[in-house]
Amino acid sequence: MTDPTPPARPARHTATRRPARPLATAAVGALLLAGAYAAATAVFSSRAQTLTTELTATLRGRAAASGAQVEQVSYTRGFMHSTQVLRLTLPGSTGTPQRLLITNDIQYGPLPALKGVGQATVTTTFRPEDPQAQAAYARAFPNRQPQVQTVIGLAGDTHSRVDVPGGTLTEQGAKVNWQALGGTVDVRGNDSRLNLNWPGLTVTDSSDGQLTSVQVGRVSLTGENRRSGPRDLIGLGSASLTLDRASVEAGADPMNLTGLNISAATTGQDQFLTSSVKYDVGTLTVPGPDGAVQTLRDLQLHLSLGHLAREPLDRLMVLLNDAQAGMNEARQAQPDQAESDPLAGLSAAQQTQARADLLALLQKGPVLTLDRLNVAQGAGNVTLTGRVALPGAATLDDTQLQALADQPAELLPLTDLQLKLSATQDALNALLGNVGPLAQMADIDTLVSAGYLKRSGDQLGLDLRIDQGRVTLNGQSLE
Repeated sequence: MTDPTPPARPARHTATRRPARPLATAAVGALLLAGAYAAATAVFSSRAQTLTTELTATLRGRAAASGAQVEQVSYTRGFMHSTQVLRLTLPGSTGTPQRLLITNDIQYGPLPALKGVGQATVTTTFRPEDPQAQAAYARAFPNRQPQVQTVIGLAGDTHSRVDVPGGTLTEQGAKVNWQALGGTVDVRGNDSRLNLNWPGLTVTDSSDGQLTSVQVGRVSLTGENRRSGPRDLIGLGSASLTLDRASVEAGADPMNLTGLNISAATTGQDQFLTSSVKYDVGTLTVPGPDGAVQTLRDLQLHLSLGHLAREPLDRLMVLLNDAQAGMNEARQAQPDQAESDPLAGLSAAQQTQARADLLALLQKGPVLTLDRLNVAQGAGNVTLTGRVALPGAATLDDTQLQALADQPAELLPLTDLQLKLSATQDALNALLGNVGPLAQMADIDTLVSAGYLKRSGDQLGLDLRIDQGRVTLNGQSLE
């Protein structure tokens, strides 16, 4: 019989092909990545424009609070790049406004300008609008203009780097040489932080035939602020400006300053705010009344305004800021007919609200404190401290508040004031001598004999008090 099962065929070895799937997958992945990047760029383009609009609105609001105006001149939008031009109008000291053109060069996408992950990179440059001023600006910065580069993060936070190149400019006999200025500004949500540093400048001017020299040493500005929201115009935080030295030499009248520090802070406790400012100067050398050089040391002025009710203050600040912005818009539309007083543009309801908020502030008992006014003279100090409160305002009503505007003397019965002076006789004599005519009008021994000053050892003192209309000096009634 024949076996029905056919014999097995010998196996054949065939060439194995490399599958094309990885290459196809890579191609598809690349297309998807490109599509995703394009889609993300489109999204970030729209988001960057929104953020730019928001930043412009913030700039416009803050400029309005200082009497300036911001308007958008143009906005050109592309796929990965846009350009915005703003006009900033500053009130001029001579009545003629100064106008600056601000150009924002915006690059957006998941990797804006290929410099990191974010929504956009904005490079901001400035130039005067006036052609003559533009020419001088170009001479001052022939190679590289001052700029601010801002990176807008994915969450909307911003990191800005300020860059002002150093340079030299000579105009009509005056030569100005300045060092490069740099720093950073960071904004995260409602929190902001500032850090700027400038090594200084020198100026020499012989245009009038006499050499005048000005030197400004290192300057630094730091600050941080935290706001509760976009309508919180005050916030909590601190700021500090320091100047190492400055001098002016013009003929026989030199002026020198060292160790200037200006600091400000706003703190909160419960529903109340306290704002303080401090001015400190190491030394100040100026010409005296007789022509001799006078040197003042340890100049200090420390002021604070405390127990400010936050809610009415916030409402009042928003109202006044909106009124200022409205006044600026009206001035832009009709420059010849716009009001100069922002309060004049308030409606009757807004005026009523403003008075109610002001009344609430006064009723809560704000306190103005002169923490220290000091100057060192010779081996001693002259120090003044004080405090002003309005305890009588707790019972004020709206009618009485309006009457105070026409009769400010009616504030005296509401006021509690205390002023204290402490000094050595030598220091006080030296200070009075520095202010010329007062040295001849005020004799220390005569003032002590008359009871205006009290003597305790080598210390002189004065204590003036006003207690809701009752006035005393060194404990003695002046009524």
